[in-house]
Amino acid sequence: MKILLITGRSKEKEVRKIAKRFACDVHVAPVEVASLLTPDMIARGVKEGHKMIIVPGLVKVDLKRIEKEAGVAAFKGPRDIADLALLLENIDSIKLSKDVPADGQLAQFKREMARDEIERVNSAGYAKKMKGKPGNISIGGLAVGHDFPIRVVSEIVDVGGKPLDLVRRIAKYYVESGTDVIDLGFNEENPEKIKEVVPALRDLKIPLSIDTMEEKNIECAIDEGIDLILSFDDGLIKKFKNVEAGAVILPMKNGIIPDDPVERVEILGENIKLARKRGFKKPIADPVLKPINFGLADSIVAYRLFGIENPDIQMLMGIGNVTELTDADSPGINAVLCGLAGEVGAAMVFTTEASSKTKGSVAELATASKMMHLARIRGSPPKDLGLDMLRLKKKRSG
Repeated sequence: MKILLITGRSKEKEVRKIAKRFACDVHVAPVEVASLLTPDMIARGVKEGHKMIIVPGLVKVDLKRIEKEAGVAAFKGPRDIADLALLLENIDSIKLSKDVPADGQLAQFKREMARDEIERVNSAGYAKKMKGKPGNISIGGLAVGHDFPIRVVSEIVDVGGKPLDLVRRIAKYYVESGTDVIDLGFNEENPEKIKEVVPALRDLKIPLSIDTMEEKNIECAIDEGIDLILSFDDGLIKKFKNVEAGAVILPMKNGIIPDDPVERVEILGENIKLARKRGFKKPIADPVLKPINFGLADSIVAYRLFGIENPDIQMLMGIGNVTELTDADSPGINAVLCGLAGEVGAAMVFTTEASSKTKGSVAELATASKMMHLARIRGSPPKDLGLDMLRLKKKRSG
């Protein structure tokens, strides 16, 4: 069946690319945007052999009139050009409308595609295939890098002050919420607790991380086979050699993190260079995300600068710094910050649920990371993906 796709000049390139895949014809009307199309402009593109006309979903014209004049069935396609290929792939299974855009009919296909894509990029086969690419690393068997969704690291705060059964309950809850890594937060030196907790969580079959800057805690965690260590400043780096675990490196020198993003990136680069010289196998950069009014914008600049200068070094972004210190509902904050993390090139995000305000943040970021991955490979904003983070508002009225 020969299909004619109608578009305006602004989307000609994208439509022709899709049309080529599906052997469709294209008519480019003499307007910039499709919303300005008229019935005459659409009908003018019809040639002998065309069996169906698909117009952009936002077009407001009488398609029955076009059918009558052109003698060819005419229907509305999706609102977003990013969905056009999906429509054409499933054209025989979708009942198109002359009045309503095809978005609703595509919803189920999007959900299935989202599920299949996330399963694909998290499969052992895909991880093995991408293992050799520059920058991709493995943290406790978890593939981390730009070829994978952003990984979520979730902290259990003050593990040293919690009984083991409570630590296990929180860890299980985080796993059920979709975290990729369980982080054990220690406020003070407590190697004995580390010896107790790390083996007790191994049955969860998920990478374990420790969040501490106490030398003895780090030594003990390494002995227990910890997968990721948060965090090292210049002083701590000098106390360790040949660290096999992932090691998060801070832009901290003599106890100070510079406010200036350029200086911060310089010090971070120096610390990573030092870590590599001392045999750290998997350094991960943390330019440090500051809260709103304390340098959030400069922090994002630092992430962006470091990512551009060091594309093969993975970055971690501590999103909880902003969520915890903003009196606003967390789903939207987590979604936007996860999107920013993806744009600046971060491969991991860090959060916790230390207060009722941040309850649910792990699940929110687990969903957000999938959304941002799907949006990136689709080449679209994070909308109409087959999953979302809308909680109290509907996508459309009616």
